[in-house]
Amino acid sequence: MGRFVTVVAGLTGAICLAGHVRGLEPADPGSSIRCQVRSVAIEKPAYMVVDAVVRGNRLLLPDYTNGLREIDLGSGSDLRSVLPMGSKRGQVTGPQHLGCGGGRCVVLGDRYQWIYYDEAFEFIDEVSGMTTGAGAQPLVFADRMVVAGTASPGISGGGVPFLFVQYDDGSVVPLQEYPSGMAIPEIAKRIHFSGPTAGGVDRLADGGWIYVDPRSYGVFVFDARDRLVRAWRGTNPRFRPPNFTAYELVHDVSGRESFSRWSLAQTQVKRPVTLGDNLVGIVVGIPDGEFNQRHELDLYRLDGTPLATGIDLPGIAGGRIVVADAGEGRLVVVGQASWEPGSATTAWMVDVSGLEN
Repeated sequence: MGRFVTVVAGLTGAICLAGHVRGLEPADPGSSIRCQVRSVAIEKPAYMVVDAVVRGNRLLLPDYTNGLREIDLGSGSDLRSVLPMGSKRGQVTGPQHLGCGGGRCVVLGDRYQWIYYDEAFEFIDEVSGMTTGAGAQPLVFADRMVVAGTASPGISGGGVPFLFVQYDDGSVVPLQEYPSGMAIPEIAKRIHFSGPTAGGVDRLADGGWIYVDPRSYGVFVFDARDRLVRAWRGTNPRFRPPNFTAYELVHDVSGRESFSRWSLAQTQVKRPVTLGDNLVGIVVGIPDGEFNQRHELDLYRLDGTPLATGIDLPGIAGGRIVVADAGEGRLVVVGQASWEPGSATTAWMVDVSGLEN
């Protein structure tokens, strides 16, 4: 009990109780699942939150126009700009996605180059990403990456892959793809939705990993050799599949507003978080007025058994919310008050207690 603890000084807090509980029969209210939410305001708002990596008390934020930022989670102030900006080999322009693991970090910038660094962000290598791109935060291992994004249909010889393994030499092994007969506009809608704020991957304690498809709330468990070993669906009663017929592709200056209006009116299932050897947490965004979502937490065993769904996360609300890679046992959420670039940015630390190990 109480094994999921993140201690951050100088934060505001709120307490929440489990909403819909399955698989648990608490004898009294004192034994129910509880979570505590602590928040810290980021002093310099992000241009646009896409990915977030938390290590210790440091937040690494790829911030597009502002470079890769290292932020103190105690105060919310910037510590440094991690990477040089520029077009030379080993430098990043417009960092959009960041994944760290296996002793290294990988950045995807606006030149569509996958750039590899060690943990001190010393340059290792650079691989062209013109045939592949990340939609959600890449999962980095010592010898490969798992990417929820898009890859060229020529890689598989069939449809457009949206979940694949990419090795260090650039070779790709597709795992799931859109059907070859699906129209390009329909694929584009799904690509737009399955982005930073919906769906993604996380590593498991046994060396495997887990993927959440935000379109169906499908959960797919893979072993350390990237073999699918289990699949199930989330059971949050407020989940609704996205209404793609209501989304019109817009490519003019109003496109971002149009997409945000539609996207925030859909249920957004976030990337999963491994909270223990046999426990996964999944944050779910629920539409809550125009351009805004509130958030709940669902807890499952790896076999799909729901422990609790719909646990309210008070205060975690806004127009652009992502779940950080914070390591096993930690749930950290980062987001912005509005869908508009440069809006107020906050990090929330969530502590969960009341679960039997």
